[in-house]
Amino acid sequence: MTMISLSSYIRQLSQRDNLVMKWGILVLLSLLIVLLFPSGESIESDYRVGTIWTDKDLIAPFSFPIYKEDHEYEQEREMAAKNVYRVFEENTSVAKNSIDSLQQFFGQLQQTLAMEASLNRKRERLRRLHWKSDADVTADSSAAANAVRNLHIGFTDREWNILMKLYLADEFPGKLKTALGHRPFTLQQLRRDVLLVVNQLYLQGIVDVRKSLFGADLNIAFRRKTDEEILPLSRYLDQEELGKTVQQTFLSGYKRDNDTVSIATKIALSFLSPNIIFQKEQTEKEMNAAMDAVPHTIGVVQQNERIIGKHERITDEIKLKLDSLRKAKAEQSADVNQFATLLGEFFHVFIVSFLLGVYFFLFRKKIYHDNGKILLVALIILLEAFFAYLTLTIDVDAPIEFLIVVPAGAMLLAIIFDSRVAFYGTVTISFIVAGVRGNDYAMALYSLVAGSLALYSVRDIKHRTQIFRSIVFIFVGYVVSIVALSLERYDSFLSILNQCLFAAANAVFSPVLTYGLLIFFERMFHVTTDLTLLELSDFNHPLLRELSQKAPGTFHHSVNMGTLAEAAAEAIGANAILARVGAYYHDVGKITKPSMFIENQQGAASKYERLAPKISANVIAAHVRDGVEMAREFGIPDAVLDFIPMHHGTTKISFFYDQAMKRRKKNEVINEDDFRYPGPRPQTKETGIVMLADAVEASTRAIEEPTIQKIEEKIDMIIKTRFMEGELDDCDLTLRDLTKIKSSFLKILGGIYHARIQYPETQAPELPPTSSETAPEQSLTERRHRRRIKSNDVS
Repeated sequence: MTMISLSSYIRQLSQRDNLVMKWGILVLLSLLIVLLFPSGESIESDYRVGTIWTDKDLIAPFSFPIYKEDHEYEQEREMAAKNVYRVFEENTSVAKNSIDSLQQFFGQLQQTLAMEASLNRKRERLRRLHWKSDADVTADSSAAANAVRNLHIGFTDREWNILMKLYLADEFPGKLKTALGHRPFTLQQLRRDVLLVVNQLYLQGIVDVRKSLFGADLNIAFRRKTDEEILPLSRYLDQEELGKTVQQTFLSGYKRDNDTVSIATKIALSFLSPNIIFQKEQTEKEMNAAMDAVPHTIGVVQQNERIIGKHERITDEIKLKLDSLRKAKAEQSADVNQFATLLGEFFHVFIVSFLLGVYFFLFRKKIYHDNGKILLVALIILLEAFFAYLTLTIDVDAPIEFLIVVPAGAMLLAIIFDSRVAFYGTVTISFIVAGVRGNDYAMALYSLVAGSLALYSVRDIKHRTQIFRSIVFIFVGYVVSIVALSLERYDSFLSILNQCLFAAANAVFSPVLTYGLLIFFERMFHVTTDLTLLELSDFNHPLLRELSQKAPGTFHHSVNMGTLAEAAAEAIGANAILARVGAYYHDVGKITKPSMFIENQQGAASKYERLAPKISANVIAAHVRDGVEMAREFGIPDAVLDFIPMHHGTTKISFFYDQAMKRRKKNEVINEDDFRYPGPRPQTKETGIVMLADAVEASTRAIEEPTIQKIEEKIDMIIKTRFMEGELDDCDLTLRDLTKIKSSFLKILGGIYHARIQYPETQAPELPPTSSETAPEQSLTERRHRRRIKSNDVS
């Protein structure tokens, strides 16, 4: 499944408010986290060597063995395996078969050389008789060539000539001895020497492995049938040593010329194969037996024996007993009541997650009714549980539990939702992390304190880079909680410092992870955070900049609407930033035909005078469709894009509908739906507020000599009209909300259209005539005076 298809599926999931799916997410989350729980282990106290035992005396509830430290036990097993002799067996058939094959080779070689010698004699005879060819010579030549190919060892021409000389030395020993003055080296002597060397090397032994892999000083268990003896591996040859040994043997033993040595070496190596075979399976079997024989325990603690007393310092020996008691309890739990343990762990996670779901149901309806957001919260919780699981599986002698990035989860929840959701989520995550780590509730405290400070640091975040200011808050949270618990346990200064170092790494890594995951979650789950909204509210955004340039009247109207919508949203507890940004983008569709809307006409004649009312209504309504397309083209998120079709809902375009009714002919039927916006109606409080702010801002602008009373009456009329038309039925605005919205609108508009003091007109005094020399200075003074008078008139 690709990222795009997964994102589309999550979008569909968000649109379905299915109760069965909510329970499915809850149960699946609980099951997945239970799989991460340690098998029955629970840490009854957070103890380290050198700390003081602050609980009451610990008495052994039953007898149990004292287990060795895991790393010590593994080292002993490795040493036992290392001390096992590698098993090698001699394969006697290899030497026998190779020597037999070598004997056959020399027989074939001698026959081939005889054929070649006979062929050469025939050719010499033909040459003397000056004959060009002969059928017998041709047949013998073909047979000789086939015989050479069947030797399976390739010789060069030079080597073949030397072999021919050796053969001829066997055939005509007296003649060559007379010519050379001594008995020549023959093919039979070469055969004898090669057989002798091959047999000698097989007696020494050739192993089928590289000795460098095992070490030069390694002793092996050499087995021949039923006998076994321990011998050094160095006495045998491997494939790397074999070639050099064969060549040195021929050179040192016979002092022949290099060509003859080369031929002897080539033949010998062709018939040498490993006859000492490494028995890998048998060796591994004996190594496993040796490792299994290593004892896992070093003693026994008897029932009712005191393990440690109150205020006693924990030593290495006592820690072994404490760890062994924990393992013994885990084994008993696994043997006797494993199902009950798993069931308890499941309900541990289920109840904590269920309480978070109850909070969503009671106080965060938007999250509860959005399965996509519920899945997002579940993924964050599962991610934190997985980090806790990793700290248990990675076996290092360091406090890596402080690398569990609970602060990252807290910041993600705070940025995506709000600080209250983040706090309850942090509490949930902290308890689940404690459960995964075997009821390590000290870790729950560390996580809760650091996570709470982390979400506090991003509660009013305005830019993405402000995420990194949380580094200090996270580090302070960890340090305070670490020092508090460490002092209570009498931890050493080195132990406290070590924990603080890992906490510092967490403080740096958590904001980095938050920054990366935030971008992923925004795109994958179609979440619009306040950070995204603040970025969209920048007037330098390409779409807003284009709106201000092409439709300045509409842009000014949108900015005023943003002020009204933000104030109203704050008054009723809605998302003020979303309402303001939605107002900025609600009319971007007017960019395509700005001159068709009155706020951009700047006193020009109306372009609708020559158009039929129905066509005019279609032109007006088209800005909704154009706006949606343009917003998608610029990548505007759905939460903001919804304001474009919803700010008009399904209201009637009354001006052109009334015109159509006045102009209609006799018996002509006017369809009212042709003069309505396509909708849908506002689905949220924010879109409902923007619908009201749009109508109020536009209508109050047309009031002649506006007063507070006139503005209030206009606001009342608009709110009542939208309410009676049913346009607000699909959003969550209550009558109390509408009253607060009216008050906030009136307060803002009253400030804009407040009564001004009527200043008396001041007539500019006549200026005395001036000379040409002072005219420029007096002219400047006159201009300044007139600007002051004009300024007073304008105010």
